[in-house]
Amino acid sequence: MIEIPNAERGKVIVRFAPNPSGYLHIGHARAAILNDEISKQYGGKLILRIEDTDPGRVDEEAYSAIEDDLKWLGCEWDMKIIQSDRLPTYENFARQLVEKGHAYQCNCEPEKFKALKMQKTPCPHRNLEISENLKNFDKMYVEEGWTVRIKTNLNAPNPSLVDFPLLRASKEIHPRLKNKGSTVYPLMNLSVAVDDHLLGITHVLRGKDHLTNTEKQKFIYEYFGWNEPNFIHYGIMSIGSEGKISKSEIKKGIDEGKFTGWDDVNLLTLRALKRRGINPQAIRNYMLNLGVKDVDVEFSEEALYFENKKFIESSFRYFFIEEPVKITIENFPDMIVRFPLHKEHSYGFRVFNLVQKEGKINLLIQKSDAEKLKEGDEIRLMNTCNVRIKGIIKTENIAINIIADYIENSHGPMAEVKGVQGAKVKFSNILKVLWLPEEKLNTKIYIPGRTAIGVCEAGCKNLKENDIIQFETFGFCKVDKVMSDGIEFYFTQR
Repeated sequence: MIEIPNAERGKVIVRFAPNPSGYLHIGHARAAILNDEISKQYGGKLILRIEDTDPGRVDEEAYSAIEDDLKWLGCEWDMKIIQSDRLPTYENFARQLVEKGHAYQCNCEPEKFKALKMQKTPCPHRNLEISENLKNFDKMYVEEGWTVRIKTNLNAPNPSLVDFPLLRASKEIHPRLKNKGSTVYPLMNLSVAVDDHLLGITHVLRGKDHLTNTEKQKFIYEYFGWNEPNFIHYGIMSIGSEGKISKSEIKKGIDEGKFTGWDDVNLLTLRALKRRGINPQAIRNYMLNLGVKDVDVEFSEEALYFENKKFIESSFRYFFIEEPVKITIENFPDMIVRFPLHKEHSYGFRVFNLVQKEGKINLLIQKSDAEKLKEGDEIRLMNTCNVRIKGIIKTENIAINIIADYIENSHGPMAEVKGVQGAKVKFSNILKVLWLPEEKLNTKIYIPGRTAIGVCEAGCKNLKENDIIQFETFGFCKVDKVMSDGIEFYFTQR
């Protein structure tokens, strides 16, 4: 249970208020999930409020993307409002503050106003008659540079609290409104305070980075005589690589071809996590574990993967060989090798029927293993048998073919030779090597930071998009594309 103050069951109303400047990321998930959980636990309501009153920070695609991502997270809202539909409402409340003498019109240059503020000196417009300010109010539509400023304490220790702006005009075209000419837009603290009051928000849950905004919004509540909601500020969740969540950097990266889209494997957007195979309930569990404590935390991908592994641990197991190198094994007997689809579940087996030709068989091993080998080494083909290296054929110092000899009576319990099941034998000091027969499937795995190219078991051709499997010794992967000539995965986690 998330403990919140002054919570009366059935009367709690909370909100999640994203800006549609891009797709949601792991940082947004915390606020969305905590507010959703509170509304459900207390039998209350969750309002989805799209805060799109800055036309320069609006991405038209984000409106529907936000809703899709929230549905994927399991968040259910009772009402949706879009702030750009409510511009006259915010303008009306700003005008009321001017009429009450709590706000004024200002067209000072930003640097001039900043200098006056640092000197704790009032702006020349601050003490104009209300009637004069109301005349200036209407000038916003025809003259550039006018701003509505709220009157606060000129001696406030925090300069950002001094006569901060509430309303401004802009000629920038809003992507959703397709407006022409000058339009008046509220600044965040005006629109948030007005909406929180009108919508009956009882609890405002947000990070400590909004503490100053809370202080600003309290001025508006005080001047109108409104009851304040319960403000709850949880600790900041920092994310090591801001480039994985920064909307502006992601947009730039997409435009420059650095990222394939908002769901690129290198990102921490919810789209990317979904494509990688992260379960939404794992994200929810992670955020609920953080709770609403005011202690700052650093986002831990490892902790998220710990939660996610609970949902994917039972996935089928397969082999993937990165950068395959051929190994030719001489004196090899016909052999049937069975590998379980999962060691702890009775899912059945993958069966390899290894048939030699003229006493030889060609298999594939990983380049990283091939590079460790030298003549005379004895290695163990994973759960199969032992072979001894006879020779290594190289091109430009890179191994392209390895010649080896089968070692008699070395096959293990997974392998059967001429009807004789192998025995359990320990090979503790021998390099164990993944292998595949030459019948294989071309494979790409998109991993944060790189792309792994190689081959996987031919049996993987029966997988379907969005299936999650585990490549042994490599990690969990989600099927992204199944094609006639291969298969592509998104890496999920180790």
